[in-house]
Amino acid sequence: MIDVLCPLIRGGTMAIAGEYRAGTVVVAEELCWRLRSEPGGVSIFAFVAPGPSASFQEVWEKEGYTGGTAGTVQTFYFAGEAEWTAERLARLPEVDAVIRLSQALGALGIYPTIDAIVSRSRALDAGLVGEEHAALAARIRDALVSARGDHEGPRVPPAGSGDVALRRVRMLWQFFAQPFFVAEPYTKRPRSFVSRADALRGCREILDGAHDDLPDDACYFTGGIDEIRARAGRP
Repeated sequence: MIDVLCPLIRGGTMAIAGEYRAGTVVVAEELCWRLRSEPGGVSIFAFVAPGPSASFQEVWEKEGYTGGTAGTVQTFYFAGEAEWTAERLARLPEVDAVIRLSQALGALGIYPTIDAIVSRSRALDAGLVGEEHAALAARIRDALVSARGDHEGPRVPPAGSGDVALRRVRMLWQFFAQPFFVAEPYTKRPRSFVSRADALRGCREILDGAHDDLPDDACYFTGGIDEIRARAGRP
């Protein structure tokens, strides 16, 4: 999802703003793991919503919360707001990208819990990522917003919907769910890597209906489209 809708800038800065129990620290750890060898690196500012004092203290001690360096990635942790609305996100320090995490998506089983509608990046510009990528990203956001309707926050349509457009949006959200490298010991699911090209291809083909033949949950917590079709037993 980050590659498609919230691309990062090499040598730039990004903020991760998460609600309590939305997985803010895990997303920061995963990005550190994946980007640690990238030349130029990136600086990550993680704003963690405080929860019950005991559990939050445990995380604080585990992470140190003093920031650190993982290869070329610098990380800084801050105790932030309990909720991150679009208005509060707009008041964040000037950064190249903002990733907003939603506890509601976690409740629906979508991990990472990145709100694809609210998250943003300066790099998502036709002059930087190309016209095709920028146009596809706009198309994806329009589909997600349309499926949300009057619902507050991100909405994942239920399984079994007879509405083709809603079913494709459900597939998109599930396609955005990806097994993390750092979470493998806990999820017991094999970690996966999906290139930006494969991610763009998957999103485009889902919206175009190329995979309408797949079962409702075929895209959930897997990898690229080829792996998804193979696991579903579809050529």
